[in-house]
Amino acid sequence: MDGVKNKLVVYTALFGDYDNLIDPPQKYNECDFICFTDQKHMTSDIWEIRLIENCDLPPNMMNRKYKVLPHLFLSEYEWSLYVDANIAILGNPLDLAKKYLSQYDMAVPKHFARECVYDEAKECVILGKTKYDETQKQMDKYKNEGFPKNFGLGENNILFRKHNSEKIMKLMNDWWHELNIHTKRDQLSLAYVLWKNGEKFYFMDESARGSNYFRLKLHSCDISKKKYLRRIIDLKNEHIMNNPNGLLSTIIKMLKRHLHI
Repeated sequence: MDGVKNKLVVYTALFGDYDNLIDPPQKYNECDFICFTDQKHMTSDIWEIRLIENCDLPPNMMNRKYKVLPHLFLSEYEWSLYVDANIAILGNPLDLAKKYLSQYDMAVPKHFARECVYDEAKECVILGKTKYDETQKQMDKYKNEGFPKNFGLGENNILFRKHNSEKIMKLMNDWWHELNIHTKRDQLSLAYVLWKNGEKFYFMDESARGSNYFRLKLHSCDISKKKYLRRIIDLKNEHIMNNPNGLLSTIIKMLKRHLHI
């Protein structure tokens, strides 16, 4: 990169072997692309690779550290777009940055299935993403403080931010604090942090589940799981037809819904 910084930085974080880096189809004017990673042999024609060698946290928390705290690592930029490493960028992100950051300090995609943190917490436990006791402790705290049901829920895999604004820095520091003392599911804590600071969600029209700008891809570690589960589903089709309301049928339907198969 030369010495002149663009206004917008598009960045991702990739620690451990959870994903492969996805290159956008082309370079876009007035955007810099940066990937924070611990993978020494990673290369890209689009992304500037910033190698992080002294990782002081597990890979999942290193990802969240860079996701949540861009004001610490990208303060030279005015605007930022964070994308999870399993999201392909299909169009010019500056178009959306201008659309949203000219009006708001932060914009995220609306959650594709729920609008309530308490419902999302139950789903996380059911799917084994969080432990019951830890999740219940977090939800009890939020409930006791008066955090309402159906406040709204972001998917948080895409984040547009004016990350150097005082308001956003406060929100992000609070969000990071919650992630360090409660579950690591950032959907659960961002809504609470917004409410606690007297803010609300500003939802994007676009998401990674159907737009001209983004496309969601499977995490690398999910591909073999999906093949295995597809085989189970194929073997159980006859059982489902004969027992449409049975427990196994319900479980298979849940797997289909969450794995989009």
